[in-house]
Amino acid sequence: MADFRQWALEFVLADNEGQQTAIANKAANEIQTAAANTNPVARWVEAVQPWMPGGGNEAENETPDWTARAKVSQDVLEEVYGVFKPYFPISLPRASQVAITPEELKIALRKCFSANHLLADKVFPFLLGKLDQGDAVTVNVKLDILKTMQACLDEYSHPQKAIAPYANQVWGSLKYEVRNGEIEDTIWGTLEVLKSLTRRLTGDSLRDYTLSVTRDCVPDLATTMYASSAGRLMVSVLSSKPSAFVLMAAPVITHIKENLRHPKAPVHTQDLLKVLYVILETRFLLVDTNMAAEDREDFAAIDSFFKSLYEDVFKNPVNLGSKPDASYDDIKVATQAVPGAGVLVCQRPSKSLDLSENGARDISQRLLPESTCSEICSSLFAILKKSGPGYTRSSGGDELINDAAQALQRAIRYFPRGFNGLVDESLSIIRSSRQNGNVTDTVETIKTLGGLVAYLGSSELPFTPRDGFDHFIYSIRAFLSELFDSLESKSDPEIWCALVATIQSTIRYFNDACLAKNPDKEFSIEDEPLQKIGSTYPALSLLGGETVAESSPGYHSRVSQSASVAEIRSEFLLITLLIARQLYRRATKVIDTHPQTGKQALSLSDDFANVDEVSGHQYLHLISTLAGFVIHEFSETQQTSLKAESFAISLFRDESITVPKTAPEAQSSLENGSSWSWLASEAPNVLAFGILQALQPSAVSRLFDIGVAQELILSGFAADTNFSRPVTLSILTILANKFKIETVPSLITALEQRSSSLLPASTSENDASRLEQITSIYALVAGMVRQYSGKEAKTLLDVVKESPKDPKLGTELARRLEMIVAPQQPLTKECYAIIKPLWTQKVYFQLVSPMLQAATGKEAEVQDQHVKANYSTAVLLMVKHMNFPIYEADADSILRISIAVAQNSGIGPETKAALDVIKNTLAEAPEKGKGHIRSIIKICSSVFSHKPSSASADVETEGACGKLALEIVGSLPQTYDSQHLIPHAPQVQRQLTLVCGHRVREVRKTARLARAAWADLK
Repeated sequence: MADFRQWALEFVLADNEGQQTAIANKAANEIQTAAANTNPVARWVEAVQPWMPGGGNEAENETPDWTARAKVSQDVLEEVYGVFKPYFPISLPRASQVAITPEELKIALRKCFSANHLLADKVFPFLLGKLDQGDAVTVNVKLDILKTMQACLDEYSHPQKAIAPYANQVWGSLKYEVRNGEIEDTIWGTLEVLKSLTRRLTGDSLRDYTLSVTRDCVPDLATTMYASSAGRLMVSVLSSKPSAFVLMAAPVITHIKENLRHPKAPVHTQDLLKVLYVILETRFLLVDTNMAAEDREDFAAIDSFFKSLYEDVFKNPVNLGSKPDASYDDIKVATQAVPGAGVLVCQRPSKSLDLSENGARDISQRLLPESTCSEICSSLFAILKKSGPGYTRSSGGDELINDAAQALQRAIRYFPRGFNGLVDESLSIIRSSRQNGNVTDTVETIKTLGGLVAYLGSSELPFTPRDGFDHFIYSIRAFLSELFDSLESKSDPEIWCALVATIQSTIRYFNDACLAKNPDKEFSIEDEPLQKIGSTYPALSLLGGETVAESSPGYHSRVSQSASVAEIRSEFLLITLLIARQLYRRATKVIDTHPQTGKQALSLSDDFANVDEVSGHQYLHLISTLAGFVIHEFSETQQTSLKAESFAISLFRDESITVPKTAPEAQSSLENGSSWSWLASEAPNVLAFGILQALQPSAVSRLFDIGVAQELILSGFAADTNFSRPVTLSILTILANKFKIETVPSLITALEQRSSSLLPASTSENDASRLEQITSIYALVAGMVRQYSGKEAKTLLDVVKESPKDPKLGTELARRLEMIVAPQQPLTKECYAIIKPLWTQKVYFQLVSPMLQAATGKEAEVQDQHVKANYSTAVLLMVKHMNFPIYEADADSILRISIAVAQNSGIGPETKAALDVIKNTLAEAPEKGKGHIRSIIKICSSVFSHKPSSASADVETEGACGKLALEIVGSLPQTYDSQHLIPHAPQVQRQLTLVCGHRVREVRKTARLARAAWADLK
């Protein structure tokens, strides 16, 4: 077998042409005569590849010269070309053992074709001939031809000699691949070849070539069938480089405008508008490229063709989108027009980048006059207003609104002055609706327009970040003013909620926009930052009736026009904190003497006097999450500088609520009452909750240092049941998680004293109070166990373990045990909760395992069946939140009690938990369920065939249980051999057929899947 590697080396080292010719002839003869199973071509490619350009042995920036290295003469070149040409297109047999992939082989052969420009007169006719064979060429071969041609166009030197003579020939052949093509891959490949061809041409060659392209494609613009493909062809050429754009843009735009005056059909109009849009995008990109002075002058010479495009082309199609009676075709045409109108606003004069010395100033230069830009923004916003209430939704309308929003958002980034007018118009519409319309329509209007304003002005920073900051300030002030007006006028709380949601949306958008630029998040915070930020922005701080001691005359005096994103974000966060302060202070009022403690406290302001409790709580929750959001964005050091923990207890009323400097010598006894009971268990607690949730553990630690956190826990522990009770429990959980309360002996002692009288039942305690106090222990334990509880917490854990034994409250307490392990938003690392890696394992062995012993009768003290059932419920509700490996050792026992609970309980949380555990066990360890198949099928069948007794049945729980039962039954045919299932098949299939008509859609969908699984049972 011939050694091609040795021959390749000898060829390169040969000193005279005769030796090279002899070696080349010898290699050619070997390739032609060798047996096919020896793969001579592949071996030849492997041998010559290291000596070819880009073979991998060159220096990083060195461009090897095949001709110089191998001293090839024209005769030798033709000889070598004659050798590799017959093997195109090349492939490997499937059973080939050669250590080279088909793609590598194609690339290597492609490098042969593109190795030397002297091959051009042979390569281009050869490849074009292959391409012109029509349907005889497969898609893969056609792509190989196109990639090879592109490689030649990219690699050949001396383009005027090697490429220019074949430009028209290449164009004449390739244009039909796009004009008549149907395969998108080949169309894209062809367009890339045409781009490469255009990039290599210059001077008269480029002019002649672009003239040919324009002349051939322009007539197709007048036809519905070929307008789109003609546009793609022309765009591929004119987008290749600025000089091509200059030569083609003007005539193409002229013909598009002419054809738009007399379109053949709506789809024809859409295609022409799309072509024009891509041309505008091309100009937008090319204007930033480096050009010679002469090229830039030429580029500027055609600016006049773009300045009139809105008036001549886009104005009428865009306005179609805002017509009250717009047809489907009108909407589709407008949908295609709005991106073009938007990018038209973004166009800059072509000289701006080259001649201006001020980078920020040249970005602000625009091709269109300001009046035209404003008109475009207004026209786009007119379309967006149709997304509000009172307008009928047409087919295609959502797509139009989405495209218009994107186009307007982009336009605003390049034309910042267009934003304020949109805010004013939005507020005018909202105010009119609030004063004259119904609540539902007003809320929908606020959500629609408020969301749009937030997206348009704050979702992405303009090139000058200060402009984005101005947008944020203007829109926030407008909506905050509207919110305070609605509070003053006693508008419906749903309107308050919609407005504060808009404010929060704007804030979150702007924060994300800043973070997208990766700014430095660390910045120092000066003393009394809220007072200083308030005096800097009196327009914000004066809202809501607040007074400002020292008002700064300069607007935005702290943020310069050239401020960095980091500087702007730091100012933004402090402003957001000021906004939270304004909202908190408006929502609360000072009580000089609290009825329980006799001390100064806070309660909800008079705005909530006649407000529905649910609506009022929703509003409070929204402003609480706003405050929590901004405090969460501050680092631990910044929270310390701000003394952020004080906000959680004073609710920004530090002049009325005194925050202790140090802890008292002894904790106040529960009998004397806590001065912070109003904060722990009354309506304002939701305001404290949002801030506490966002605090770092070190900040919470400072609350314990001053003794306030202990009082909050003791007050919340004994709190009565009211509307704010769930928030109280969450506060207890947060405090117990972010600080080791076991390290505060006085607090633990007080809790143990209270706990000692809860179990067994005390005659002095009513059951409702006992239930809530034990639930408070659950809340504390939920926070403690995630950071591991010490031995000091044993008493609290014992209460948890013993609680299902309670003869009166055991059933309800067992159900509530789920809260200890269930996921909670405050107990996530996002909220700075302390979560140890193996906490669930520890909970299982500390709490669940002893309860499992009681549930299965292995604990001597627990023999009552009702108590066992309580423990079974508790185990299942906790285990369903754990991964299977944690309880795998006890899986048999847990599966048995799951089946028992599901058999003996009606549709409800207990049955749902049992089904969750059964499903998880069968998925992780199917062998454990093999002996229970009959029982599992019976249970699941009764669940998904359940008929609710009344219309008031819990549809959500019923649907969840039914879906789980169907998922379990549907998984059985894939889990177990058919011999275990066939006896049950007829009955199961009948029941599955019936449940396919269930009233819950998800249940119907799952039933059809389960039915199909059982239908395949054999």
